[in-house]
Amino acid sequence: MATDIQELNNVLKDLKDGKTATPATIRDFLSWFGAQRRTSANVDFINKQLKKAGVRTVPNYLNIWVDTPIAFELVAEHPIESNGVEIKDVGSTASQGIGTEGDEPSAGDPSYRIGRIASANNPPVSVKPNATLLEATTLMLSRNFSQLPVMTTEREIKGVISWESIGARSAANVGGSDVQSYMDEHHEIPATASLFVAIKTIVEHNYVLIRSSDRRVSGIVTATDIALQFEEISTPFLLLAEIENSIRILVSAKLSISDVKNACSPEHLPAGFSKISDLTFGNYVKILENPPSWEKIGLKLDRATFCSELAEINNIRNDVMHFDPDPITSKNLSKLKNVAKMFDLLRSIGAF
Repeated sequence: MATDIQELNNVLKDLKDGKTATPATIRDFLSWFGAQRRTSANVDFINKQLKKAGVRTVPNYLNIWVDTPIAFELVAEHPIESNGVEIKDVGSTASQGIGTEGDEPSAGDPSYRIGRIASANNPPVSVKPNATLLEATTLMLSRNFSQLPVMTTEREIKGVISWESIGARSAANVGGSDVQSYMDEHHEIPATASLFVAIKTIVEHNYVLIRSSDRRVSGIVTATDIALQFEEISTPFLLLAEIENSIRILVSAKLSISDVKNACSPEHLPAGFSKISDLTFGNYVKILENPPSWEKIGLKLDRATFCSELAEINNIRNDVMHFDPDPITSKNLSKLKNVAKMFDLLRSIGAF
């Protein structure tokens, strides 16, 4: 059945013609639907279109790194097992974009998987066991690596060579001229493992190799990668906290409880409201939109523009608090940084 999405219709036509539909990255796939992130609203719309077309993504587009390539296949309405038993619930599951291969987490899986990190999806540079130590150290120095996997194929790992393994053997005056003389045992986890499982290994060994569902080594995640990932995850929350705390301080310094009640009707205030810290972000916007309250705040800024900026922040806040798997857009992150910087400047010059 034709859908509202032309690219999906093209996929459907190819599949029905017996052709292999051209794979797409999840990022490109989302763009077909006018989406940048896998928010609950976007996922709901995409799943409805997939169900309408009778198509699913392989692997599941919901739980993996956003630049992972995905393929497409038709969903049989009533798949038949070899023993002739009809399976009536597979179609509904698959129509939600859920693959059935391997050990992928389900579409409703709330865990943050290591496979969502970019470096877990970038096949690592490696050396063979018979490579020279000079070759390995040159690679490590030139690319600022602390370790290198020692591999014979993309699936076969023999060990890992690191500055630590080289230094220990050199100090003990053991080893030879080739890489295998300086190897340590490697450490790996599947791409479906929880990020928190990965952290334990990385803290102990400074890295972990990632193995994908097809048994290839799909990436290496280091302590630096984890630090950058947590920065990406935590930055919006920290900026929102800074902005909200600034507004709370501003309102507390300039307005009384009576002023707040005059600015907001009772149905818009929290139940049992008795102090400024009880207010929500939306309450703050409503209070500052009130002309008498704005006058008491005393900022020589345009009220409508100021409140419009805060309303945008409130929308971003609501988005962030949905804990969607993808980071907020660069535009929204810039908005948070700019508004936080504005409040920091106002506070530094004594505006509140």
